[in-house]
Amino acid sequence: MKRPEVSIKKVKDIKDLDLVKNAVEKSLYAIGGLGYGLRNKDKVLIKPNVLMPMDYRTGAVTNPLVIEAVIILLQDFGIKNITIGEGSVVGESSMRSMKACGLDKLAERTGVDILDLKKDKFIPMSITDGKIFRILKIPVTVAEADAVINIPVLKTHDMFPVSLGLKNIKGIIHENDKQRFHAMDLAQCIVDLNKLALPRLTIIDGTIGMEGLGPVYGIPADMKVIISSYDALAADTVGSLAMGIKPSETRYLKLASEQGLGTIEIKEIDVLGESINDIKKDFKRVTLEDVLAEKGFKDCNINITDQGACSGCRAVITSLISDAQKRGKASKLKDTTFIMGQNASEKDISDDRNRLVFLGNCTKKIRTDRGIYMIGCPPHILNVKKKLDYKVEDFDNFDFMKTHLQEFGFKEE
Repeated sequence: MKRPEVSIKKVKDIKDLDLVKNAVEKSLYAIGGLGYGLRNKDKVLIKPNVLMPMDYRTGAVTNPLVIEAVIILLQDFGIKNITIGEGSVVGESSMRSMKACGLDKLAERTGVDILDLKKDKFIPMSITDGKIFRILKIPVTVAEADAVINIPVLKTHDMFPVSLGLKNIKGIIHENDKQRFHAMDLAQCIVDLNKLALPRLTIIDGTIGMEGLGPVYGIPADMKVIISSYDALAADTVGSLAMGIKPSETRYLKLASEQGLGTIEIKEIDVLGESINDIKKDFKRVTLEDVLAEKGFKDCNINITDQGACSGCRAVITSLISDAQKRGKASKLKDTTFIMGQNASEKDISDDRNRLVFLGNCTKKIRTDRGIYMIGCPPHILNVKKKLDYKVEDFDNFDFMKTHLQEFGFKEE
């Protein structure tokens, strides 16, 4: 049996399309080229990681030049039926997210389709050996694709150590299922989904990764690499090691290996091109709990009760905490307990004497008169700030994409 192959190629200039394309092409050539796993008559779905309307230079979303490079290479190979499809975090418009990083104009320029997967028709499909799900609904465009090309970003995650290819496939499912995933065993749900929709080709965008409080509010990591493989789990294994994180530390990778989706043993994988040691960087890993333990928060008595919250509500609370840290507004959240998740119950609030903040529609059933209820799925961050008595000047210029870029020294072009 052939060993899985993963190639690593450096990118000389991540803002130059020709150089990005050159790196992607060489990376694919090393693992057999497009002809190894695709046919020129294939219907291809490109699944990037565009979870929110952000600039790729933050490290949160896929570099559009990597997507464009893949499209050009597919078209040169003879593939004409190409769709870029994404389903952003719960409550966020996928098309708004894709437009924010220019994918609408890219699609028009290259003549490919672009689709908000949330608005596609969903069809039920069976999972033969699913542990939690035996049937999941997926977009018909995904089901009818001859090949899915997965283009995740090399980044950390506040719930798992890493967010890579297998995790990125979660973006295809219906918002209701995204919420169900978080109410159950998220790691196993991700594995079940990949048993159904394992991508044909994974190209990890490591042009700019993200370390720290990923997958949205971390720090850009200047890696300048492309990692490619026809083996999804092998790609994630190499990507994780490139971040200095053992694959076995990420539960969905460990479960995927145990349940037959591949190997996470690097000795069983052929790494081509650059070596892992040549590009390795030990990514900083941060959780919300780490942030709350830091100076400025330590004496504020801020608690987070997360009982199966989806990525939407987690993004809101992460944004609120991160923003308070950056702006020195921790005192605004003093003596507050945030409660979120569809599994939250009255026992989570019975002995809590803090100010209670019930986050999202899932907590409506247990809200109390002494708490503040933030309606929405998820609530809008500005509405949350208003209800927590932020002054206008604390949030009137809130535009995450611009402020985040400015903090890291980027200028608008």
